[in-house]
Amino acid sequence: MKLKIHSLSRQMSVCYKNSVTESILARPSPPVLKKRLLTRQQDGNKLRINNMIERLEFKKHGIKCQNISEIIKCLYPTKFSRLRLGNGSSYGNKQLEKLGRDLLLLTVNQTFLNLFKKSQQDIAGFDFNFGAKMNYMSSWKKNHLSLIRRFLKWNDLIDLARLPAPRSQVPQRIQIAFDQKTFDAIIGYISVTNDPEAVNGFLKEKVAKQIAQNIILG
Repeated sequence: MKLKIHSLSRQMSVCYKNSVTESILARPSPPVLKKRLLTRQQDGNKLRINNMIERLEFKKHGIKCQNISEIIKCLYPTKFSRLRLGNGSSYGNKQLEKLGRDLLLLTVNQTFLNLFKKSQQDIAGFDFNFGAKMNYMSSWKKNHLSLIRRFLKWNDLIDLARLPAPRSQVPQRIQIAFDQKTFDAIIGYISVTNDPEAVNGFLKEKVAKQIAQNIILG
């Protein structure tokens, strides 16, 4: 009898997590991020951003977070917000998310072009056939999005995103997917508020280089 009750309880927990996941993923248009939510979670949000800044060594690479209160809005990937820049312009968090994702994927691709060069098929010193040379590798090593998610895990940047559900009820695969969206948006933000050369150097040295090392040694 106890075994049946335990089994039923487990099934209910799985069903609840699935319903939470569906409610997070199935929203047609994100609600607007409310100021009172930012105020209520202000201290925890600052800790998350400062932890990321330290772990990724922003200062060492010349990356500045001009306005913490604006970059914090990136922590809410299921809501809509506008991030104001110092020059009076602004970007939607979804715009920054796409920009950051494109920059990260571009940097990883450039790294792969360099990583597998020096063969007879190279063009101007770059291997545009690097995909064929990666066939023997594990599937996660060939998936750019998976590599970015693993980068977040390697740097202990899990639970970066704020989701509209208790953390204990959000499956890990959903949490890390939204952590990546948050990270993408943050990269997008720093790309429009910092010197392009500094951003490019940071992405190559701190992100792509670590990914490349783990591909070879992992």
